Amino acid sequence: MSEHTTDKHNPLISVKEFPDDDRLQIINSYGKGGFRIAKKSVIGAQFVLQRQTLAWPVRTEQDISADELLSFLQDTDVDLLVLGLGEYPQSHLPDIASALRNEGIKLEVMSTAAACRTWNVLLTEGRTAAAGLLAVE
Repeated sequence: MSEHTTDKHNPLISVKEFPDDDRLQIINSYGKGGFRIAKKSVIGAQFVLQRQTLAWPVRTEQDISADELLSFLQDTDVDLLVLGLGEYPQSHLPDIASALRNEGIKLEVMSTAAACRTWNVLLTEGRTAAAGLLAVE
């Protein structure tokens, strides 16, 4: 016989629900020099926040600076930045990681493909994250 209780259900995993889900910046696809994000096609590198995608004026990981990343993240509560650096990232960007860590932001560097998948999971979990994505062919 089951016992009735007034305790709230405490699930192991829950997916956050958002109002206006059509504005969430889900990455639908990537390749051929661009992305399809929130059902809109964009070309080139992109910087993605939960409800906004911005053109990112970089072409290689050598073009990335901590100052530029922090300017994108200013006035946000982002605590995790995922960088997708093409097919095979050449560096984990230790200097940039250190500068971000000083601002309370963790950096994860991976391939663009892995970053797109990771972003979609983080977004649906309701994490306060951002993603910088270099375009791949």
